Amino acid sequence: MSEIQETDLSMRIMAIVSGIVVLIEAVLKVMTVEIVNWWGWIGGLVALGLAIFVILLGIKPIHYTPVFLGILGVGIIVFGVLIGGIAVLIATILGAIT
Repeated sequence: MSEIQETDLSMRIMAIVSGIVVLIEAVLKVMTVEIVNWWGWIGGLVALGLAIFVILLGIKPIHYTPVFLGILGVGIIVFGVLIGGIAVLIATILGAIT
C-alpha cells in the first residue's frame, strides 16, 4: 500500500500546491494580515515550518505520506492557517483513496 502512495502523482501535486498556499498564508500571518488571530505571528512561523515539510513530502514522499500529511494539515489548522490547512487535508484524502 505505501509503495503505491509514494507514486501517487495527484497527491504529490496537491501537497506541493497546498504547501505553497500555506507558505503564502503563513507569511501574511507573520505580517499580521490574517484570517484567524489564534496564535499571532508565532503561529505563522510554526505554520511556515510545517508548510516546508508538506512541500518536501510532495517532492519526495515517504512511506505512509497521507498519514503525515493529515497530521501536518491538522497542525496547520491549529496554528490558524485555515485555507492552506484545508488544502493539505484534501491532499491527504487524495492520497488515502489510492
